[in-house]
Amino acid sequence: MKTLVKSRAELHKAGRWDIDFHLPAEGIAKFPQPLLKRVDQVAAIAKDKRDPTRNPDSVFQYIDISSVDVSVGVIANPQEVEGSEAPSRARKVVRAFDLLISTCRPTRGAIAVVPPHLHNQIASTGFSILRCHEDVNPFYLHYALRLPSTLEQFRKWSTGSSYPAILDEDVAKTLIPVPSPDEQDRIAQLLMAAFHERERAVQKANSAWRQTLDDIYVSLSGEYAQAVTELDHVPEPPLTISAIRETIKGLPPLDVDRNGNSSAQISLEDLGLVAAK
Repeated sequence: MKTLVKSRAELHKAGRWDIDFHLPAEGIAKFPQPLLKRVDQVAAIAKDKRDPTRNPDSVFQYIDISSVDVSVGVIANPQEVEGSEAPSRARKVVRAFDLLISTCRPTRGAIAVVPPHLHNQIASTGFSILRCHEDVNPFYLHYALRLPSTLEQFRKWSTGSSYPAILDEDVAKTLIPVPSPDEQDRIAQLLMAAFHERERAVQKANSAWRQTLDDIYVSLSGEYAQAVTELDHVPEPPLTISAIRETIKGLPPLDVDRNGNSSAQISLEDLGLVAAK
């Protein structure tokens, strides 16, 4: 049986009385202490917002929680939405290489890196959005955030029973292992190479499956079936920290709302991400 002694003042300050919240996380203790950092030491919580209903005829890509493939943590199917039909939760503006973390049922691992082609699009307010510091590789951070030791901490911070959820503040205080930038780049390249190998294997298996279905159709009907077409190759994003920083410098400014009303262009210089000329 686990026991823990806490004062009444400590419990009131935390606002939580359940023992699981107060017990130290076990998974993260397996990493060397010098390697551990809080998430807010390696990334900032992005707060950029835009109300798409102010431009009812404009079309944007909307990323909600269902858009994330939790098996590998990628944005698989964003929705194309007109401003006039935008959901009330479609407000958070994302930049390329931001990380989206679902704050509802966070242990599912609905965490993804924003690809360059979704730069300046809009995500649901159901995400916590992280913007990496200059010496942090977003693809490594993506890996670290999906570790069991991270998801364990998300579970401990969660409130609610049917739909447990966490806050930006919970994401910020979560501990993760963070190696040197060079080691982050090395790990990111290993991860993405394995991911693309997986994608090729999945495409090959899907192609073989469709071909089998077509062959059966031909044998039953005698009609000719169209040849199976392969999926187009998706360009690979830059993987190293230096390449990612160069790509970000060439991106257009973010289109965000200032003071809750008019839309404004926010440059990378405004965000402090590149030095002013």
